[in-house]
This record gives sequence, C-alpha cells and structure tokens, in this order.
Amino acid sequence: MEIVFVESAFIHGYDEDDFLEVLAAHPLKMRSRRGLEGVYEVYGANRAGDHLHIAYRRRGNETIVFHMRRMSPREKRLYRKNR
Repeated sequence: MEIVFVESAFIHGYDEDDFLEVLAAHPLKMRSRRGLEGVYEVYGANRAGDHLHIAYRRRGNETIVFHMRRMSPREKRLYRKNR
C-alpha cells in the first residue's frame, strides 16, 4: 500500500513522521463522522505527545492523507473514552 500526502495535510505543521507515529501507537480509527464516503478518521498521539486528528481516504492501493491537526478538547474526550 502506498501512502500519499497532499499539501493540505501539512498546513498545521505536522509531517509524514507524525502520521506514522500515530499509526504505530494503535490509534482510534473510524469512518468519517460527517458521513463522507470513503473517508476515515484516525485519533492518536505522536511521540511528542501531541494528540492528532488525521483524515484520509483510500483509492485503490493508495492511502491519501489530506488532513492532520491537533485534536479539539471534544475529540480528546472521544479518543480517551473509546481507546
């Protein structure tokens, strides 16, 4: 599987390593809460301790990451409750 990062994923200052660190830490994964078809959300922490919300879509053999930012307080509660 190939991971592709679009430019919008880096707007909030996070990079590819942050994404990989979150995945390695057994994050909370779910389908889009907004009901977007083929979009998934990941909640987890990187090694620096930042709690991140990541959105991506799958297309064929590609994972396209288009959004990475810090979790809101509400998202942190969701993450901690369902982790």
